[in-house]
Amino acid sequence: MADSFRPRFLKPSVLRQVGVKWLFRFLKPYLAWLASSGLTIRSERDLDHDMLDRLSLALMAGTGLPPGLPEAIDLLSDTSLPGMDDRLQHLAKRAKLTTDPDDPTADLAVRIYLKAPNLLEDLRREVESLRPRTIARYLAMSQAIPKPLRDLKRRCGALQESLRRDFFKRNRGNGTRVHFFPEDAGFRLMIRRGDTLRSQAVIDEDEETRCLILRPELYDVIRYDPRHGDLLVNARAKADIRAYCRFIGLHLFGDGSLFDGIDPPRRYSLDPIREMGEDILTRGKFDAIEEVELNTLELDHPALDHVGLRLGPDNVFTALRLVNGHIDPSAMLMRGKFTFKLTGERRKRPVIIVPPNTAIYDRDDAAEVIELFLEWKEILMPRTESLRGVPESLFALS
Repeated sequence: MADSFRPRFLKPSVLRQVGVKWLFRFLKPYLAWLASSGLTIRSERDLDHDMLDRLSLALMAGTGLPPGLPEAIDLLSDTSLPGMDDRLQHLAKRAKLTTDPDDPTADLAVRIYLKAPNLLEDLRREVESLRPRTIARYLAMSQAIPKPLRDLKRRCGALQESLRRDFFKRNRGNGTRVHFFPEDAGFRLMIRRGDTLRSQAVIDEDEETRCLILRPELYDVIRYDPRHGDLLVNARAKADIRAYCRFIGLHLFGDGSLFDGIDPPRRYSLDPIREMGEDILTRGKFDAIEEVELNTLELDHPALDHVGLRLGPDNVFTALRLVNGHIDPSAMLMRGKFTFKLTGERRKRPVIIVPPNTAIYDRDDAAEVIELFLEWKEILMPRTESLRGVPESLFALS
């Protein structure tokens, strides 16, 4: 699913992470508004703890804020997160800023914002495109793995125009934007679009109730996996998925029927859990994986009037041992949740698999080893197996 509409709340605590030198420069365009709110800041020395407390209260009140300030603080909050240092250092070099490896993350974000705010916006979109989402795989209907056409960034202009016309026709409004991020032999797209119109009762600054008509802004993410020839799509509705499969195939691969958004081949299977048992959790050659667990498994029993069962939630194989330990051959495995503990990370990463073609997990740089593990265990099915049984007439033979 794409993001549903949800209001954003300011996090002024990010300002406490910024050194007073850069914080004063960040606030300089808003000093007149601050003074009118009783917050007189003439120099860096005025930015003491008491002033920051009062500033936080004024920002969290949310009324009468000057244009641009809420958006700027929101941008800093999203780009000053732990683990952003390397990306911010890279952006600082692009902005031709002199930096030190030990510079605080928030200071780097402010300096880039003051010099090139568009770079910080691009970073936020890129990071947003990597967070956990429901991603469905659509296999390229060709004998060989197709390669994208050249000059993809330019071709995204034609893709954007086709999507804009399609969304407008389906009452998604204007404002469609395609943001392109290159990857090794592939690409990632962040697509902005409008949701359907809705109304919301709101309280204005005069404490009067009025009706606000709005079209929430949503982002979908599409990635091309060149190792398997899959288009990975995050979208709200089947009509959106069909549009992405058709127009990305047409504009970025030269074939509008390359990806089947209606009845795609099966790409994920949980059958290896039944076939391998607890061996499904062995790490094998993957030293970057410390531990794999299968937390929950949902089954459907056709022989028992499609009764749904859920094994877990802690350890599926412990639960199986309590019931004499095997999965009925007639049961269909509908949904499984794994967790991966990667070397050097404290948290366990959840990975949810929903056959025939859906998975939910972080898509950051460290996720590659998880994808390789899923491929090794054939939870991510081999391309040849997915294509088996597909009529040759549907293939885009090269």
